[in-house]
Parts: sequence; C-alpha cells; structure tokens
Amino acid sequence: MLLDIDYREAFSSPERSFIKTHGLGNDFVVMDGRHHTFVPSEQAIRWICDRHRGVGGDQLLVFEQPQRPDANVRLRIYNIDGVEAQTCLNATRCAAWLLMEESGAGEVVIETIGGPIRARREGDHRVSLHIVSGEWDWRKIPLAGPLEEARGRLDNGPLKDPVAVNMGNPHLVYFVADRDSLDVAALADPIQKNRYLPEQANIGVAELVGGGRIRLVVYERPGILTQACGSGACAAVLAALRKGLIEHPHAIVDMPGGSLDVRVLQDETIILTGDVAVSFYGFTAQELV
Repeated sequence: MLLDIDYREAFSSPERSFIKTHGLGNDFVVMDGRHHTFVPSEQAIRWICDRHRGVGGDQLLVFEQPQRPDANVRLRIYNIDGVEAQTCLNATRCAAWLLMEESGAGEVVIETIGGPIRARREGDHRVSLHIVSGEWDWRKIPLAGPLEEARGRLDNGPLKDPVAVNMGNPHLVYFVADRDSLDVAALADPIQKNRYLPEQANIGVAELVGGGRIRLVVYERPGILTQACGSGACAAVLAALRKGLIEHPHAIVDMPGGSLDVRVLQDETIILTGDVAVSFYGFTAQELV
C-alpha cells in the first residue's frame, strides 16, 4: 500500500528522520542532509541497512545541497558495506519521486558521482530517467585489460561470453537459455570477485523471451541478489543490442520485483521508466548516526 506522506514533515524533524522507499522491491533508506550535514560512518550505514537491527535496505541514500547550478539535489548512495556507489538508477527514481512530491515539480535534475540525471514524473508513482550512453572502454568500466583478453576468466559454468559496460557503475551481462534453472548467486559470486574486475561488477543474468522482453536477475555489489536493478536493466538491453540478439531499441525487462521499460535512442541515450513506492517513515537512533 502506498502511503500518503507529508514529505516536508517527514524531512523536517530535528531528529534524524528517514523515509523508506523501494523501486520494484529494490529498497532504500533515504535521509536528508541538505540543511543539517549528515556524513554517515561505515558503522552507521551498516546499522541503518541491517534488516534485523536497523531500518533495513539495499542502500542508504543521503540528500545533500547540489554542487551543480542546474541540479535540485546531490544524491549520495551508500552500499550496505559502507562503500559509496557512483550511481543506482532505482535509487535515483525513488529519490526523484520524493523530491517531486516535496516540491510539486514535474521534473528534477539529480546530481550523482556518476553524473547528472534528469528525472520526470510519468504518472502516479511512476518516474522516467534520461541517462547518458553506456561506457564501453575497458579502462572506464573498469577491467584489468580488454575483455577479449580475459580468456574465459570471467566465465563460470553456463555464464559465458559476457558483455561489459559501465552504466555509472560496472556491469557484466550474461545471456542464458533458462534463467530460473541457475543458482545465480553461486555462479556470479566468484566472477564478481575476479581480479580482472578491479572494482568488482554487478553481474546480470539475462534470458531473451521474445516479444521485446528480457528476463533478468542481477547479483549486485557487494554480493546481494536484488529484486530489481535499473542500471542492470539498461545494461542488459544495450548488451542485447550490441550482440545482435534484439533489433528493436525498446524492451521490457522483467525482474523478480517487477518490470522496467527501457528505450534506447539513436545516440544510445536511454530512457528508463518504472514504478516507485514509499513504505514508511520514522526516526533513527540519534547516537548511531
């Protein structure tokens, strides 16, 4: 059930408040550091994201004052191990929805480490992101060397011949005949930790099912299967186009948590559209943050 939240009230408490959101089950704890600086420690991040002792989430998101004059907010994204991520597109859609609800705007620009992202309201709890083209240069993905020189080191069982692309974060995409028959976590984990991936990578396992649809599951850094992955959905569609597996630059990507609409324009700019939801809001233990 989607909650009717007064977003200004939720973010205005003198205590350290949070809003819990999710994009197709990929869930986030959002905290506001725009007016009262909040630089979370690794301990605080781990506690907040802990599903048994804290709020629980795949990532912690922190709003800051933007550094770019054209941006509405600077979004900091922290993984559950305390490491900051450059980009998370599901997180960005959720953050954009909160900002648009707070301000009443129909469009916002969100500044991330991976670059600015323009977001637009597409209906009730539905947001589109306009994303720059993926990066194919192995140095910028990054890999330890050209992909063709990996010589099978990035293969594991049925996961073979990946496509590597950076979508603001590194991705390897593998195409398989039957996604559901595989233990994706067991197969993907050693690949993710391979020395050929100096910053590790998100491992996408994709199945083409026809009708412009791709079934996808993503094993994300630092080692979790998420319900959905926005950048992984974009990476899968780009990879399928690059390998000639699909012809039309518009696909629906079905993940365990739901579906995302991915449209690739002629310059490989991507429009990613999907639903967002708000679960609840509350207050954290002040002494831990």
